[in-house]
Amino acid sequence: MPIVLLTTGFNWGFGHRDKCGEAKKIAGGYADLKSAGERSEAEANIQKLCPDGAASHFVKALNFEQSGDTEQAIAEYRETLKDAPELPEANGNLGLLYLQKGLTDEASVELSKAMQGQADPRYHKGLARIFKSNKLLALAGYHYREALKAYPGDAALHEELADVYSSQDLFDNAEWEYSRTLALKPDSETARFGLAAALVADRKFVKALVELKRAQVANPGNKEIHRLLAETYENMGNHKMAEEEYLQAGKVNEGRNLKHSSRGDEYFAAKEYDKALAEYQTALKEKPDWPETIQKMGDVYKAAGRDDDAIAAYKEAVRLKGENEALHYNMGMLYEKKGLLDEAVVEYRQSLKYAGEQGETRRRLADIYSMRGSFPQAVEQYCELLKIRADNPPIHLKLARAFASSKNNKDAIKEYLETIRLSPDDLEAHRELAALYKKNGMHDEAEKQYKEVLRLKKDDADARNALTAIYVKNKNYDELTNLLKEGVESNPKDANGHYKLGMVYEFKKDYEAATAQYKEAVELKSDHAKALNALGRVYMKTGQITQAKEALETASKADPAQEETTILLSSIKDELSPEPTSKHRKKGNKHKKKGAGKKKGGKTKAKAAAKQSSKKGGKKR
Repeated sequence: MPIVLLTTGFNWGFGHRDKCGEAKKIAGGYADLKSAGERSEAEANIQKLCPDGAASHFVKALNFEQSGDTEQAIAEYRETLKDAPELPEANGNLGLLYLQKGLTDEASVELSKAMQGQADPRYHKGLARIFKSNKLLALAGYHYREALKAYPGDAALHEELADVYSSQDLFDNAEWEYSRTLALKPDSETARFGLAAALVADRKFVKALVELKRAQVANPGNKEIHRLLAETYENMGNHKMAEEEYLQAGKVNEGRNLKHSSRGDEYFAAKEYDKALAEYQTALKEKPDWPETIQKMGDVYKAAGRDDDAIAAYKEAVRLKGENEALHYNMGMLYEKKGLLDEAVVEYRQSLKYAGEQGETRRRLADIYSMRGSFPQAVEQYCELLKIRADNPPIHLKLARAFASSKNNKDAIKEYLETIRLSPDDLEAHRELAALYKKNGMHDEAEKQYKEVLRLKKDDADARNALTAIYVKNKNYDELTNLLKEGVESNPKDANGHYKLGMVYEFKKDYEAATAQYKEAVELKSDHAKALNALGRVYMKTGQITQAKEALETASKADPAQEETTILLSSIKDELSPEPTSKHRKKGNKHKKKGAGKKKGGKTKAKAAAKQSSKKGGKKR
């Protein structure tokens, strides 16, 4: 007993402060006395000075407890607490004695009072065991951990805490504590069995098998070890060994169940679904609450296209606490197939709670998020997926699209470039990156990507149109000419291609080449109004007014609403107006010279009109 508890100035309920105070000092050193003689002398002095005080009762309680007289010790501790109700060590010792007698409620009260005045590790240990027996697992775990700070080498405490963790399904923590127990006490059969059971529950079957084999060597006749071995083999798919272990455990029914289940597996593998179902159903007659077999039935239903039956079977397996990664993944697939995306997301996320890479689960989940516009969640899953598939171009491409849809252009560009690095001929990556560059005004980079698109697909009209716009904007007419020539060469039947190339030649004042391209366009499409209009315009520029009039009239018929054609035709008609009639011949002769001059300058004026019209309509064309 710590001396400080008896030397704090507390009066111990003594009527005479001086005598009981002296008795208190003697009692304060009582626990440190070694010999029986010294103890007897101290007790006599306490009795003489303060025979009915708390100190006297406390020392008597300690002596009764040391001699094994639990009842008398309890009585004296009670007497102590009547006079000194706030003495924590009296509460604590009394609580521990109650716990020895199995009076857990009374023990809990006294130990809790003791804890308020003194956090003794013995009290933590006692409360931990009380709370464990009452299934108050969180409180039990706390007190076990506190007790172990003082008693790190107590194997029993480690094992009891491991049991608490197992009951909470905290299997990693349980595995650690069982391992600590076995390090302190290697021959502990209960700890090894507890460790194996935790490993089986955590589906770490290979590690569980190792521990069970060790336990079996130590105690080969233990039926519980055989039963857990059977369950382990069954979960590992080794039905033959499972059947043998069930027989060793005295579980004959489980052995018969496994025979039918094994036959069902064989029929399932052979795609004889009706026979497989019949075997699984027979197995369930012997063992109705068998989630593994019910899950197998779900797998058969799924393979046979009976989706609703499969979902029902999987739900029943979950109800029987047989859920696992594959079960939730399969349910997710079925829900996704039925268009129930919310349910599919829930199941995929449940599947991810289990250990393992689960790449396909993450991919499906990420794709659903992308489809629904939940791009931050999609990005999260694609990034997780890249931790295990960093060299997978399609995943980088999907991540790039998710970033782009989130307006995160910097990271989107980074992922597109990584996609292209891993897969240089990925047409979609080049195309989408080019569009992103163009959208952000990065025309030089966009030009490079559009060129890559055309390298991979020469007839990609969108890429050619985009490059055309970039070259026009940058006034890069040589590149524009080469681009359009390549387009015409790769697709000589494209009237618009010839028309556009003709426009470039016309802009560069190569009227002969322009005329050839416009004619080619018209030959391919006789009612190509723009090509006919352009052809008429070039004829006017080169002084071929008759040909110009013919081309423009045809253009007007093809598209009466084309404004430039109307302007050019009006100009030609002004210049080619007919001679006056005979009735007015004299008046006309009077001005013959002037009229003749006007006619002589007709071609020049028509060319000027064509040039002016070309300037006005340039942007429109």
